[in-house]
Amino acid sequence: MAPSQPGLRAGTVTNLLTSPTFPIMTLEPREHHTEIATLIIVSPDLVEIHYHPGTVFNAQAVGEVQEKRRSLMGNRPYATLTIIPEDVDYNMDAMSKDQGHADRTQSQLLATAVVAKASMIQMLTKLYFSYFPQLHRIYVTDDEQAARAWLAKQMKEIALTGS
Repeated sequence: MAPSQPGLRAGTVTNLLTSPTFPIMTLEPREHHTEIATLIIVSPDLVEIHYHPGTVFNAQAVGEVQEKRRSLMGNRPYATLTIIPEDVDYNMDAMSKDQGHADRTQSQLLATAVVAKASMIQMLTKLYFSYFPQLHRIYVTDDEQAARAWLAKQMKEIALTGS
């Protein structure tokens, strides 16, 4: 770096990383793993949840994913994009437990788009959300591009209106 910038000396990484021109960087992992999914922090307001092929959803494993999501995103407002591949299955205990209860009391979750590649899983996901209504916006589809567009629209609308 040329010493022409005020406050910087040539060859000093410390000055470069702490100067007002360059904000301090943090090195946090972008990907996080549970037994059945990989969670990817895409931005401060978006986490993607990619379920592994061959997953059998059960209450304990789904609960682990939800707890991981909440701990990663903390108290900041955010959205989720969930990708469920074709070759997954559900145990009945996963369908009978309200995994979103904490999101109705202590979460900043604003919107969820679920991409379910199999029509049966899409139907079960919609059934689950009708049985356990959430307070945030939800969209279930088999089209990932449509889900991403919907999320972008929701987040823009929320930013403009506050709700």
